[in-house]
Amino acid sequence: MLITYAECARRDLLKNGKILLISYLFPPVGGIGVQRALSLAKYLPQCGFEVHVLKATNAGGPVYDPDLVRQIPPEVKVHEAFTPEIPFHIRQKLWTRLSGGKAPAEPLNGTRAGFSWKKLATGTVKRILSPEPEILWAPFAFRKAQQIIEKHAIDFVIVTVPPFSALVVGTRLKRAFPSIVLVSDFRDEWLSFYLKDFEFQNSDHTRRRAETIEREAVEASDLVVAVNRSSRDEIRNRYPQQGDAKFAVLPNGYDPQSFAGFVPRVNASPRMLVTHVGTVYKTASPRFYLDAVDALPEEIRSKIETRFVGRIADSEQSVLDGRKSNITSLGFMRQADALKYMEDTDFLLLTMTNDISVPGKLFEYMAAGKPILAITARGSEVDQILRETDAGLSAPPDDPEAMKRMLLRAFESWRNGVPLGGGRQDSVRAYERPRLVEEYGTLMRNAAAERTKVAG
Repeated sequence: MLITYAECARRDLLKNGKILLISYLFPPVGGIGVQRALSLAKYLPQCGFEVHVLKATNAGGPVYDPDLVRQIPPEVKVHEAFTPEIPFHIRQKLWTRLSGGKAPAEPLNGTRAGFSWKKLATGTVKRILSPEPEILWAPFAFRKAQQIIEKHAIDFVIVTVPPFSALVVGTRLKRAFPSIVLVSDFRDEWLSFYLKDFEFQNSDHTRRRAETIEREAVEASDLVVAVNRSSRDEIRNRYPQQGDAKFAVLPNGYDPQSFAGFVPRVNASPRMLVTHVGTVYKTASPRFYLDAVDALPEEIRSKIETRFVGRIADSEQSVLDGRKSNITSLGFMRQADALKYMEDTDFLLLTMTNDISVPGKLFEYMAAGKPILAITARGSEVDQILRETDAGLSAPPDDPEAMKRMLLRAFESWRNGVPLGGGRQDSVRAYERPRLVEEYGTLMRNAAAERTKVAG
């Protein structure tokens, strides 16, 4: 049973509501990966909390959006901890060079058959940086967090991941300060998503290390928050000895302030515009969508243009090359500029081949009110949200005929000037971040109240 605001106040849970939010990625780093941490820092003060943020001084983020810094309230104190990492783009190139080449066909200078210095180097790097390169930040973040907790009398620590190695910091802090309320916030599912779909993290050694880190973090946490039911259940089922009350769902969402100046415009182009906003990577590959467009009759295909606004991972660049259809790649841009391309589009494209993952862009798409074309499995978390909100159409990536039907339905809608629905506003507004953060505050206060009850 949820406790009331007045009851929280009676137990001094509001008066001492000081939070340390630990997020490796934080503005001016840009992209969808910072939005959850930014929204917590932005709206938790309105819920009666004093908020401190600890971020990496030189985080290896792929993109930057300095405009996001202006959204941080002046009363939020942002702290930094150094991380001895090389820049993201250099790191990616080094990893590609290490893992992308082929071993020599014959032994060189007496080395034994099958031996590869490149393979040895790759394995050594992966072990040192296990479970991920950002593990290098953990000792620096821990020391800085200790200082912040002691100086500011912190009551709550939220560790939001990925990168998942930050969970190590939360576990160590709980051991050093048993009285804090520790919240582990999973923006993505680690063991069933990242370890399966991302090359750097798919070794047996990395998995064993990840399993240990997650188990210790869950056991140490007072509250474990996931962004959807499937992710929550995946984590929950791995630790049956932990109580049900420890695990909660708090979805990602959109910031209504970001859409205050959003003005939907009619597409003046002679083509149907389909726009993808955000990073293109393996599990969000547009391959299946582009294959389906290429398979359409020429008279239809020639009247469809697909725009990509955002970073395209090196591994996916070839997917866009040599296509029969019209493609425009615009690269990464500030959130405010990206929204302009959403204003005049006819449809918004979303691709997600992992059943339990929900791209953060989905909620911003829904806020835009433009119909969504989603390539996702039937019954996936994305598919369920689209059906609940009536925000668009979906088709499975392994069903070419279903994708063709979806595209033809969208094309007929555009050609006849009869727009498809862009979502039921009452359902969409449930994903406004101020509402979600208020609920987050309630979850934390309940976790604190439960601690007080057990201790008493």
